[in-house]
Amino acid sequence: MSLFGKVFETVGNSIQNAKEQKAQDEAFVRENEGTRAICEYFVQLFEKGYNGYDWLKQNRKPVYPVVNGNSVSLCYYQPGNGQSLSEVKGKDVVIWNYTFQELYQWYGLSGQSGYSQLTTRTQRKTLEGMIAAEVSNLPHIKYNGGFLVKMFA
Repeated sequence: MSLFGKVFETVGNSIQNAKEQKAQDEAFVRENEGTRAICEYFVQLFEKGYNGYDWLKQNRKPVYPVVNGNSVSLCYYQPGNGQSLSEVKGKDVVIWNYTFQELYQWYGLSGQSGYSQLTTRTQRKTLEGMIAAEVSNLPHIKYNGGFLVKMFA
């Protein structure tokens, strides 16, 4: 086998392994009981009369989930003002931060249930997407880069 043949074989194996790992990471989050607890908490948070819904009504800024290693933050985007080099880039402003364990306790899961942290980008993005999908199922919330209250809900 030529050198190029070996390189193509190695690259092909790496791509296949990456696809398999991504599928495993997504399945780990989707099928985990901890994910159900976390999503349920955020659905309740954005029900009418609860803190998330009230915050959206008062501030009219879209908020979105950001999953860190062992917690979920609700943030809104604050654009940079361009006054200095350090202030050119915008930033996520954290409104609330909840550890996975806090959310599990609220849901009634034992300390051994769920996951203690998410270690890959795929795992974190999968959880963020699932939270967004569940909350946007509420009839009075829409998701457009962040959660917003529908005008005529």
